[in-house]
Amino acid sequence: MVAPQAFAGTGLAPGMTYGPTGFEGCERFQYNNTMSEGRALEGAKALKNKPEKLTILLTDGAIGQITEPFPVGKIGKFDFPAKGAPSVKEIWERETGIKLDIIGAPAGDIFKKVMQDITTGGGQFDIYTGPWNSTGDVVASNGAVNCDEWVKKYQPDWGDPERGMPTPEMEKLVFTYAGKHYCFSIDGDYQTWYYLKGITDKPEVQKAFADKYGTPLKTPDTWDEVDRLSEFFTGKDYGYGKMYGNGNLMSPFWGLATFYSRFASMDFPNHYFFDESGKPNLASDLGIKCAEEHVNSFKWSPPDALTYTFAEMYASVWNMQSFQTACYTNIAKFGDGFKTDGSPKSKATGQIASHLPVGRKFGDKINRRSVIYYNITGWVSSKSKAQEAAYLFLQFLTSTRTYTWMAGNPGGYFDPHFKSDFKEPLVAATYQDYAMETIPATIGRSAPTINFAGQTALDTSLDEELQAALTGQKTAKEAMKSAQKKWENIIKKQEKNGILDAIAASRKTWPQGADPA
Repeated sequence: MVAPQAFAGTGLAPGMTYGPTGFEGCERFQYNNTMSEGRALEGAKALKNKPEKLTILLTDGAIGQITEPFPVGKIGKFDFPAKGAPSVKEIWERETGIKLDIIGAPAGDIFKKVMQDITTGGGQFDIYTGPWNSTGDVVASNGAVNCDEWVKKYQPDWGDPERGMPTPEMEKLVFTYAGKHYCFSIDGDYQTWYYLKGITDKPEVQKAFADKYGTPLKTPDTWDEVDRLSEFFTGKDYGYGKMYGNGNLMSPFWGLATFYSRFASMDFPNHYFFDESGKPNLASDLGIKCAEEHVNSFKWSPPDALTYTFAEMYASVWNMQSFQTACYTNIAKFGDGFKTDGSPKSKATGQIASHLPVGRKFGDKINRRSVIYYNITGWVSSKSKAQEAAYLFLQFLTSTRTYTWMAGNPGGYFDPHFKSDFKEPLVAATYQDYAMETIPATIGRSAPTINFAGQTALDTSLDEELQAALTGQKTAKEAMKSAQKKWENIIKKQEKNGILDAIAASRKTWPQGADPA
């Protein structure tokens, strides 16, 4: 639950030397040189060869969280003055004298631009950002800098037991690669379940469901229950037009998260993508069964679902067209609640709720599983001439006080993931109170998707086969057998890059716990 906190002052609190000012409660996001942000700022100020600017390639939809002042106006139940709050960019530039030149690119295209800069030696950027899943390919291409030396020197607070990542394992998963600090997590893309509670609360809906299935209507615990809800709600009209029960992403690239989430729960406690020797499990009996379930669920999806990105999927929920989805948590940030002028953000305002991940029952246990997928990540470019300064900015950005303050900002889609985020009233006001327990619970139950060298080829080949099955060109079994062969060939080619060691290491980061059934 979000801890109640008073909004006390508008200037620097006693003992604090840096941070945002100008709004009530700003002291919660301030720091001094004993804290991670303060160490980063003072380190940047002390650089002997301080650059005039840092050039950053960033997903365009997230830029506002760095460049736009926050908070301004009405944020949930809190009212703020129209002026007075700074931006993250303003604080960094004011304190260090280093300008930020942020260049945007669409989320689906940004990795191509990263690899283009690496392979051509263009050196246009000091900092790259892109999908967490691409870290292995960036490192294998010698595009990212090992920042171990600076992590030891400046001591970021990502693992702080009170404020940092929910578990030590999750800190290692998103802030290291192969045990070294190549990557910086600037996001919280753990696939979290949302549904239209405004529909399920209707007595007539509850009665119709109970009459049809002989069991009460409730939030699902298993994928079988998810599919039953998808079946029940598809074709219904509750005053907003025809509804579809399955709002999960099924499209190329984005739909892999849906498949991986279902796949991870097929065995107890986990169904790994590879066995202990590194052989893919796609064409196993459970892998084929997963694909069959995935393909079958498409009949409850909107007609154009195979063209959807997350944006179109969000809109289908906001317009009360899709009943449920496991997706990125900013679906509530942008579609539930009210705008600064008091108008609702969408038709679904006040009608959305969230629940724990689903899985499968094994005896008296349920292995609830989600996955981390996409998750905007930063890398210090190996082409940069200002690598230490680039590192220091990324430490400043991902330290818990800056990040928690930034996570509440509706100007972009960096999502909460630190413990401090879920105790912050501004984050709760933006992401809704109902998700302040389900998001961290989802993080703790999330399996890693593929992020080692060869990821792009592995994901692309599986994606092609799944799409062939979804469009009726192949059966699910044929698709999985073909994907299995493609994965085996890719692994052989990547053995020289240590893919088998990376697969073995990845297994150690999967969640092991299970919930009572």
